Amino acid sequence: MNRRAALAGFLLCTIALPALAAQATKAKAARAEPARATRARLDATRGQVAAEGAQVEKLKARVNALEADSHAASQSLDERDRKIAELQRQLEARQKP
Repeated sequence: MNRRAALAGFLLCTIALPALAAQATKAKAARAEPARATRARLDATRGQVAAEGAQVEKLKARVNALEADSHAASQSLDERDRKIAELQRQLEARQKP
């Protein structure tokens, strides 16, 4: 009976333990696969965020340039309006005598 127990223990160690180790390796690999996919999605999302951030900065610069142009055009129009008003006053002053 002692030999049978020893033989059973030996068979258990030589057959069952490697099978359990293989199963544990498969389970670990199965858990690693979703982690890799998640990491890939995360990296892709970070890249997209960086690209969109750069696009936002370009758009902000464009808006600032357009606002500066608009402000300059508004000042130019105001100056022209003042000149026109002054010329109209001068014209009216010449026509009244």
